[in-house]
Amino acid sequence: MSVPSQLPKTKPADFRRALRFLIPHGKLVIISVVCALLVGAAFTGGLGAMLPIMRVLISGDSVQGWVNRKIVENRLQVQLVDRNDRVQILKLSDADGPAAAAGLGAEDRLILTADPQASPDQVLETLSAPQAPARVDLNTGAKSPVALALPPLKSTWAAGRRVAYWIPGRDHPIAAIATVFGVLTCLALTGNVFRFFQEYLSDKASILAVNDIRRRMYDRVLHVPLGYFGSRGTSDVTSRLVQDTANLQDGFKNLLGPSVQEPIKVVMAMTLALLISWKLVLFIVLFAPVMGVLMKKFGKKMRRASRKQMQSSAVMLGQLEGTLMGIRVVKSHNAERFERRRYGRIMHQLISESLRMSRIDAISAPVLESLTLIVAGVIVLYSAHLVLVTHTLQPTEFIMVMVCLASIGESLRRTGKINNVIQKANAASGRLFELMDLPVERPRQRQAERPRIQLPPLRRQVTFENITFSYPGATTPALEQVDLSVQKGQSVAIVGRNGSGKSTLLALLLRFYDPQEGRVTIDGVDVRQVTLKSLRARISIVTQDSVIFPGTIAENIAYGNPLADAAAIEAAARKAFAHDFIMEKPQGYQTLLDGLGGQLSGGQKQRLCIARAIFRDTPLLILDEATSQVDAESEHLIQQAVEGLMRQRTTFVIAHRFSTILSADRIVVLEKGHVVGQGRHEQLLQSCEIYQQLYERQLFAPAAG
Repeated sequence: MSVPSQLPKTKPADFRRALRFLIPHGKLVIISVVCALLVGAAFTGGLGAMLPIMRVLISGDSVQGWVNRKIVENRLQVQLVDRNDRVQILKLSDADGPAAAAGLGAEDRLILTADPQASPDQVLETLSAPQAPARVDLNTGAKSPVALALPPLKSTWAAGRRVAYWIPGRDHPIAAIATVFGVLTCLALTGNVFRFFQEYLSDKASILAVNDIRRRMYDRVLHVPLGYFGSRGTSDVTSRLVQDTANLQDGFKNLLGPSVQEPIKVVMAMTLALLISWKLVLFIVLFAPVMGVLMKKFGKKMRRASRKQMQSSAVMLGQLEGTLMGIRVVKSHNAERFERRRYGRIMHQLISESLRMSRIDAISAPVLESLTLIVAGVIVLYSAHLVLVTHTLQPTEFIMVMVCLASIGESLRRTGKINNVIQKANAASGRLFELMDLPVERPRQRQAERPRIQLPPLRRQVTFENITFSYPGATTPALEQVDLSVQKGQSVAIVGRNGSGKSTLLALLLRFYDPQEGRVTIDGVDVRQVTLKSLRARISIVTQDSVIFPGTIAENIAYGNPLADAAAIEAAARKAFAHDFIMEKPQGYQTLLDGLGGQLSGGQKQRLCIARAIFRDTPLLILDEATSQVDAESEHLIQQAVEGLMRQRTTFVIAHRFSTILSADRIVVLEKGHVVGQGRHEQLLQSCEIYQQLYERQLFAPAAG
């Protein structure tokens, strides 16, 4: 159960992998995208509605006249002169169109032969009417009358014509503008309603997806081998669970929100501009690849900078965690200035990475906007040529194209910002999947390969057979060829210098690690062949560090068993001599504790941990310096409770206190990963030099003092 010494680098595909967590919330995503399409449609409809307003204001035209003119141009495949006093062909759009087939050409005026005095509006109305006759006789002025064959009017143009005739005509320009503005207002209100649902639903899908990731990560962290925390620490995990998931959530929100809305706006605005003048839109098409290359380059830089910033943030979080947990040591050593300087160095690195991200974010928008300005300038010059020289583009159409281009440029600018946010999310997702891809203690296997043996209660003995174990990256083994057998009901004290392998040996029993050589057996069954759940259900552990969880005192004693009986909890507390101080608390067993147990003394916390072990009532017990934090007043009582536990269970004790070691049935001496002596106290004093040195220098000198 080792962990890799180096974790894989972030890959661009990590964010795409994270998107899979949006699949369970696909309905929200689909509705959000539909709303984004409707927002884009309302936006484009608003842009399109501006053109008739400009025709009424600038040219003195009517909405009906403008629509009829467009229908005639499309129906006859011609371009008309932009004048209100005549209907005259500027040029033919199609050499095979109806106008060309009738012999019409540039500069020909269209006059109804049946009514030569008809106004230009009447001529346009006749030629654009859905019910117009299939053949219309025209007097061109310079030529003899011609017979024009009119093709059927398309349904879309017919619908647009009907809408235009709802709007007041040329005699009521203010009313016409007010009507069109009312339509604009309705479109804007409708678009805002859809925008609300689009943003809310995209945010909801993002929040739910990231919550699923957090749950999956938390479950993974609980099953990651203990060695990961030894090499990486807890602050790195905390940073990934809190900060990195927040960055990923921002990426999801932008992906489902603005990154859907803005491209839709670009496509629809470009479509509108394309309908007006495809030549001008061609410049945008040629500019798009350059924009894409720049966005990709900036995004790659942002992803790398964001990863480094998140790593620095994890270091900063670790510094805060260590300082606050050891605040008493900091103050007692007058080390405030030292810690402030160390924190300052960490923050300097964090600020440097954050500013690098800020520079990338700040420079991307100006560069993209500068390129957009250059393209806009080229389009303006070309448009001026079309309007002033060739007269093939109307001034109002030019203005509309520029409005569309401005909208496209703004959307592209926002897209550049969105790309930076998504690249941050990409870096965050890489760090998250580094953690989620770590090996676990209970890997998923095929049904036939899973350990199916449930460990039965201990009947005979626990055996360590020729154990050799090395930590990842270590140059020497922590344990080497260790053989040890402990009979049921026996208590064994394991002693040795710091780093001799005491805690490592017992960690193998719990399968926090697995040995590279040898095996650990219980009644002859290799612990690797039984389920972890059944193995650890047989073992209780009391560590030197008193671990208190957020919750009530009762919940801490019955940790992991929310349905525990109150009487059993109290009985365990009484055996650990914790009942009296618990009842002195304001709410007794229901007193809330924080994660550090700040409301309790060191001895009280240790007694709660002993009560927790008593409550579990397991056949195997591990005491890792379990009485180290017990106050002198209750030490004798606690020692009695510990000795009672040891008589009733198979017990492994790591201890430095003289009384704890003497109460063990056997003492095992470790030195540099080897067993160098076993026996009772008197025997080891005579036969084991290492034990004699421990006795003289470590074991009894503190106790005597």
